[in-house]
Formats: sequence, structure tokens, C-alpha cells
Amino acid sequence: MLKRRLSVFLIFVLFLSICSGVAAEEPTYEVKSGKMMFQGYERTYKYYVPSTYTGKKALPLMLSFHGSGSSSDGQILLTDYHKLAEKEGFIVVFPDSTVINDKDEVIIPEDNKFDPNSPITRRWNTGTATGKLAGIDDVGFTSALIDHFDAAFNIDTSRVYATGMSNGAMFSNRLAVELSDKIAGIGAVTGHLGSMYEDKTPKAPITVVHVMGDTDPVVPFEGRPGSLLSVDETINYWKQANGTVSKARVTELPQTVEGDPTKIFREVYGGGKYGTEVILYKVEGGGHTWPGGPQYLKPNQIGLTSYHIHASEAIWDELKTHKLAKNHK
Repeated sequence: MLKRRLSVFLIFVLFLSICSGVAAEEPTYEVKSGKMMFQGYERTYKYYVPSTYTGKKALPLMLSFHGSGSSSDGQILLTDYHKLAEKEGFIVVFPDSTVINDKDEVIIPEDNKFDPNSPITRRWNTGTATGKLAGIDDVGFTSALIDHFDAAFNIDTSRVYATGMSNGAMFSNRLAVELSDKIAGIGAVTGHLGSMYEDKTPKAPITVVHVMGDTDPVVPFEGRPGSLLSVDETINYWKQANGTVSKARVTELPQTVEGDPTKIFREVYGGGKYGTEVILYKVEGGGHTWPGGPQYLKPNQIGLTSYHIHASEAIWDELKTHKLAKNHK
């Protein structure tokens, strides 16, 4: 009898071990490739649809824009947004910028590898571009991409968001001004608002989240006079545009990783039109990096990556409840 009970117990333990192993197994993420013609150019992108998608329920759409010199592949590795999309149930798209060679010609590259020393230009038109890039309508391309996914999938068009790294963050700020009739919120990491937009009014109130390192050696916290507003000026612009409160609610986030010298302060300006907010994650000691992502270059080149938060999760948590302003009328 004792042997029988012991056998049953061992079988039960084995069963639990197998179940535990299955539960812990990493899902298979099928990131797909797509392309579309726009302005006479073939534009490419990667995208991920969660395995739970059936078409019956409308899902939010997130667009994640890479930084200068990078690509959709680089943005995927940097952000892991596809994994978050699987967990949280939204569709994510990683668009590619145009690629322009040293002869100022738009080309289709042979690969998507990040090479900071390459003579080709992989960059979004943030509104201050020159040469061939100045004629690239990336805002129009983004709008067309949203329409494409709305036609192909059941998209909750009141919950379309944009995020980006560096040049992609600057472009996300531009989208917040010029495409806020289609985008409900942005999450910008290491990229401010261009100074050319300082006197422009967004099409609609929009929630904005900024994640900025105060020791960023690539995009300085104080901005670039004549081309890029400082972080403080960017936040003030969005506070005024959305009509939020003038004083922030400030929280120091927990130090979750031992040995990480960075500190993160979350500043929230609430009370904006249609429930919009302006939120700043100030990373003290943080560099030109995506918090929670890889330290993709040496700290003496880009500064430190903070691991006390994951920027992708933080941005999603801040944006996911916000809808287009017109849906509140």
C-alpha cells in the first residue's frame, strides 16, 4: 500500500515537473515581414500579431521606430516589444526608414545590420532633414501603415500608439504634433521635440511619455539650440498643448537591480484635456539607451543602461488606457 502511494506521489511530482517545464518554455514568436509602396519607394517593416488574435476582438496597435543607423531588426532586439505584445495582446509594427547612400540616392540595402560608421543614412524625417531625406514623407507613410493594418486586422483605431528610440523618438514627437488625429499617445526614449515645432499646435491633445537619461552623451538633456528643444522645454511644450497641471507628481522608483548606479524619477503631469497626461521618466546617470534593453555599445560611447525598469513595459502601461481625443467628445 505504501509502495503504491509512493508511486502515485512520484508520478504526481513528475507530472508537476513536466507542467512546470511547459509553462516556463519560451513561446515561439513569429515576427513577420511586410512591404508596401509609398511615394514610389518600397517601404519595409516587421510586425508581430499575438497568438491569441482571432479577429473577433479589436486590438491596439503599437508602432515602434528605430534610431538613426538602426532598423526594424535592431528595434526588435532593443525593445522586445513583440514579447510584450504577446503577453498583453496588442499588434506591434517595427517600420524601416528609407535608406539613402552617400550619393543622396534612396536605395534598398542588402542587409539590416547596425553600423554607425556606414556611409548610408538610415533615419526618419523629423522635420529638419536636408537633401533627399527632406522629401520623404514619413508622416504620410506612418498614416498609410496604420490604414494598412486597420484594413488587414481588427484594429482598435482609438488605441494606436507610437514609440521610438533616439531619431525614432524625435520622429514620434513629430507624429504627436502632426498625426495626433490618428495616434492616441507616444513613448519617446532618448529623443526630444524638434525646435521647429515649438510654435505649432498639435492636431489634438495627446498623451506623451518621455524616458530620458540625464547623462546622455549623444542627445544632450539640454537639447541642441536651434534644432532640438531640451527635455524641460519639450515637457513644457506638451504640458501647454494638453492643458495639464503645471506641477508634477514625482515618485522615485525602487532600486530593483543590485549594482545599478542609476536612479529613476517618474514625473506625472495629469489633468490634461480628455484625460491626457505628460509623463517623464528621468533616468539619473542614464545614457543614450533603452532602459531594460541591451547595453548595445560601450558605456564610454553611449552612457549607461538602467535596469531598474524596462522602458517598453513602462511606456505600454502608461499609454494602454488612453484613447484618441475625438473618442472622448
